[in-house]
Amino acid sequence: MRQLRQTDGDKNVPNREGWYKELLDAITAIQVQLVGRIRGAPLFEDLLAALLKLSKSEYGFIGETLVDENGKPFLRTYAITNIAWDDETQRFYDENVRKGLEFRNLDTLFGLVMTTEAPVIANDPATDVRRGGLPKGHPALDTFLGLPLRSGGSMVGMLGVANRSGGYDDELVCALDPLVQTCANAVFALRADLKQKSAEARLRDEQSRIRGMLDGVFDGIVTIDERGLVESINPAAEQMFGYTNDEIVGRNISRLMPEPFRARHDHFLGTYVETGQPNIMGLDRELPACRRNGDVFPVQLRVTEVQVKGRRLFTGIVRDLSKQQEAEQHVEKLKAELERSRYGHMIGRSAPMRRLYQMIEDVAAGPWPVLIEGETGVGKELVARAIHAASFRRDRPFVATNIAGLTDSLAASQLFGHRRGAFTGAVRDQKGLFEAADGGTLFLDEIGDVSETVQTSLLRVLEESEIARLGDSVPRKVDVRVICATNGSLRDRLESGHFRKDLLFRLKVARILVPPLRERRDDLPLLIEAFLAEARAATGKGLTGFTPDAMIQLEAYEWPGNIRELRNVIDYVSIHCKGPIAGLGDLPSELLELPPAPKPKQTVREPDDERERVLAALEKCGGNRSRASRVLGISRATLYRRLEAFGIR
Repeated sequence: MRQLRQTDGDKNVPNREGWYKELLDAITAIQVQLVGRIRGAPLFEDLLAALLKLSKSEYGFIGETLVDENGKPFLRTYAITNIAWDDETQRFYDENVRKGLEFRNLDTLFGLVMTTEAPVIANDPATDVRRGGLPKGHPALDTFLGLPLRSGGSMVGMLGVANRSGGYDDELVCALDPLVQTCANAVFALRADLKQKSAEARLRDEQSRIRGMLDGVFDGIVTIDERGLVESINPAAEQMFGYTNDEIVGRNISRLMPEPFRARHDHFLGTYVETGQPNIMGLDRELPACRRNGDVFPVQLRVTEVQVKGRRLFTGIVRDLSKQQEAEQHVEKLKAELERSRYGHMIGRSAPMRRLYQMIEDVAAGPWPVLIEGETGVGKELVARAIHAASFRRDRPFVATNIAGLTDSLAASQLFGHRRGAFTGAVRDQKGLFEAADGGTLFLDEIGDVSETVQTSLLRVLEESEIARLGDSVPRKVDVRVICATNGSLRDRLESGHFRKDLLFRLKVARILVPPLRERRDDLPLLIEAFLAEARAATGKGLTGFTPDAMIQLEAYEWPGNIRELRNVIDYVSIHCKGPIAGLGDLPSELLELPPAPKPKQTVREPDDERERVLAALEKCGGNRSRASRVLGISRATLYRRLEAFGIR
C-alpha cells in the first residue's frame, strides 16, 4: 500500500486522519470476511458500500471482466446499486442481480475502462464524447469514475461510481488505491477459487467417463491360417478396422497392417511355421494397425496358436488403444489445467522454473515463515499464492498487503487491530489482518521498507504466535503463516542498520529466490504466446506472433522489468501493430536500442541419450508401452509424444 498523499486544497479527500482511518477500517473489515470463505454477494456488497461511503457517491458497481466468443470484453457485476427507474427495469434487476448483470456495450464510459484498462474520469458525462448515451428514462449521471481492477499483472475486473457532488479527480483516485487493490484481490481470489473447483470437478467427471468408456470396450478377434489368410473376424474387429466379414475373410491379414509391417508379415509368419521360433506369440504387444480408410492407429495384440482338425490356426485378440491414448492425453491436459489453477498465472517450463515449482512444493509442506526474494516484476505475490494453494492451509484465507508506506500507528492498527477508544476515531473494536488470516496465510510485500517499530512487533508475533490489539493488554493467539517478499537485499538493509538481524534470521528459515526473466529465456515463447492470447481477447485484434528478427530482439533484451515489462511490451505491440505479425518496427524504442543479436542456435528438445533410454525401456518390456512408460517414470501420453518426436515406430 503506497503512502497516501494529502493536499491542503483537495476538496475530495479531507486532510484529516479520520478519512484515512475509515479507509483502513474498510480494508481490514473486508479482509476479515475472507476468513474461511469466498462468497461473492456479501463480500462485494460490503466493498461497494465502503467505496460509496468513502467516495461520497450515489451509484456504483463492482464486477469482473470477461471475454465473449468474439474476443470482446464485457462486464458481469458482483455488486451494483439499484438504479431501476420503472417496473420493467426493477423486474430485470430483481431477476438478474444475484447471478450478475452483464454489460456488453463498449461505447460507454465503463466500456472505455475495459478497452483501455485505464481510469476514466468524466465530470460532465452529458457532453462527454466518450459517453455513448443512456437508455431512455435512466437517472441522470452527473459525474462518473471508472477504475480497472488489476491483479497478477492483468485486468480482472472494474468498478465504477457516479454522482459525487463536486466531481472526481486524480487525487481521489490515488487515495482510493488501497481499497481498489483490495477489490482486485477479492475478484482474483473468487475467480481462482471457482476455477480450481471447476477444474477439479471436470477432472473427476472426465476420469469417470473414461473409465466407463474403457470398461465397455470389446476386443476384436481375428483368426488366420498358416498362409496368413483370414479365417474369421468378429463384429468388434469389423467395426475396429472398417471391413465387413465378406470383405476381409479369405484375404491376407497384412492388409490390416501399415508399412513396413505389411511387407514383412508373410516372412515372419513363414519363419515361425518352419522353425517354431516365436516372435509375438503369447505376448501382449503394442503395434500399429491400419483401418480400411488408411488411418493408422495403435493396438494391443496377443496371438495364440490353436489346432483345429489338424490345421494350425492363429488367433489374434486385438484391442484398439487409440481411444485410450486420446483419453489419457485428454486427462493429462486436464491435470495440466488443474496445475495451472494451482499455480495461478505462473507460466514456465525452463529449468529455473522447474526448480522454483519444486521449492514451492517443499516449502508448502511445513508451517515455517517464508522469505521470497526477487526483482520487481518477477511475480513474487504469485509465488506466495502458489505456496498457500499447495499447503494444508489452502482452504483458509490468503491475505495480502503492502504496509511499507504506512505510519507506525496505521500499520500496527492494520496488522494487529485496535480496541475502541485506542486513538481518536477508533469508535469500535476492529480485527487486524493477523486475525483475519487466522488459520491461513498473511503475505507482507516489501518487508524491507517497514519501520523498525513494525519489525519489532512482527518478530514478537513470529516468536510467540500471538498479537495484541492497540489499546488492549490481553494477547490473542493466532495461527498464521507469514510470507514476506522483498525486491532488494535485506542484507544491505541489515548492514546499514535499518533491519533487525533476529527478524531476518527468523524470516529466512524458508527462502525462495524467484528467477528474473533474463535467467529463464527458454520461457519467453510460452510467455509471449500467453500474453498475445490475452491481448487478442482484450483488443479483438488478430496479432498472432513476431517476425524472426523481432523474436531475436525480444530474446536478446535483458528485461530489467521482468514479466511485468514483457506484458507491457506485448500490450504496446498489440495497440500499435496493424497486421497479424509484428516486426522490428512495432517494438518499443528501448528494445530497438539493442545491438543486432545473433540468431540463436537451434536447440534439440531431447538429448540423444533420451532416445536411447526410450529404446532400452521398450526392449526391456518386450515392446509393451504401458510397462515401458512405468519404467521411464512418465505417462503413456508423454511416451507416445516422445516416440513420435524420435521417429520410433
